[in-house]
Amino acid sequence: MDTVFSKNGLAKYALEAGLIVFSVLLALFLDQALTERRELQAVDELVGHIAGEISENLVIVNKWLPYHESVIVKIDAHLASPELQKNLINKTGINYFVLMEDGFLQDFYSVSAWQLAMQSQMISKLDFDTKRKISKGYYSQEYVDGTLQRLIDFTFSRDAMDKAQLVHSLTLLRRLMQELVGQEYILRRNYQEALAGINK
Repeated sequence: MDTVFSKNGLAKYALEAGLIVFSVLLALFLDQALTERRELQAVDELVGHIAGEISENLVIVNKWLPYHESVIVKIDAHLASPELQKNLINKTGINYFVLMEDGFLQDFYSVSAWQLAMQSQMISKLDFDTKRKISKGYYSQEYVDGTLQRLIDFTFSRDAMDKAQLVHSLTLLRRLMQELVGQEYILRRNYQEALAGINK
């Protein structure tokens, strides 16, 4: 007779209990592994978007850096020539577009993938060095954006439009453009390092 307390009955229940515990642990393990796999796929996808965004931003900086350097050359030529300075003066003040026919920047740097990464906290799953390089690139971009805003604010300020202060205004514009160019060189280097860190 097989009762619950017999040797065979107890072994049978112990085996069933063991199988149930094993099944639950296996299910938990598989669920955890699947969750980690999905998170890694999401992080890989996000890093791909960041790499694409940085690549697009690198194209922009490579396009505008030589243009900004050429603006500095034009400013220098106008500072050296009172005759050329006359070309900058019009009825309303000073026409800075003679120096920069394409304005300051027609393309804008993107930050949407980076912002998404920061909001989702998925960036925390990257190794420290890669995360540092990506952050450095985007923070360099903030400096460039700030200098561009200062340039725009300057050229539309009352003092910058004053014909009597043309040489002073050109000198200030040159300094701001030099700052922008320097920041763009740093931005380009930081973008390249970020891409190298992502692609390693």
